[in-house]
Amino acid sequence: MFENNEFVCHHMQLTKADILKAIREKKLTTFEQIQDETDAATICGNCTADIEEILEEELKRQRSEKS
Repeated sequence: MFENNEFVCHHMQLTKADILKAIREKKLTTFEQIQDETDAATICGNCTADIEEILEEELKRQRSEKS
């Protein structure tokens, strides 16, 4: 998977850290919310699966912290 400083969405110049920051600060839970907030995957869409994977991992992490 990506390191925090690696670009996930090259067109929008978004790193994994940028995506995680948006998820955490805005309490995002869907890919569409991430798109709306960051414009990620709105040009070519090649990063869609990577962003969905980052979201899934982060939501799992958040759930495990609550239990």
